[in-house]
Amino acid sequence: MLFMKITGSSAIAAVNFGENNAVGVTFTSNDTEYGFVAKDAALVRTGLESALSKGESIGKLISNYRTTGQLKAV
Repeated sequence: MLFMKITGSSAIAAVNFGENNAVGVTFTSNDTEYGFVAKDAALVRTGLESALSKGESIGKLISNYRTTGQLKAV
């Protein structure tokens, strides 16, 4: 399991990667973790790491993953 605390994001507080492509997202507005299943958790993790290193919006990235079906709510 990998837990990524997100600093500097106004929307996303943390992202948690579990087994079987499980991804948990904690939003800054609510302390509850929301569960998702990723088509490819490695792709999501790499995208997050890349966006963080470039200072890009994590909220937009997560939103895009949800829109494109890369992340599906469970």
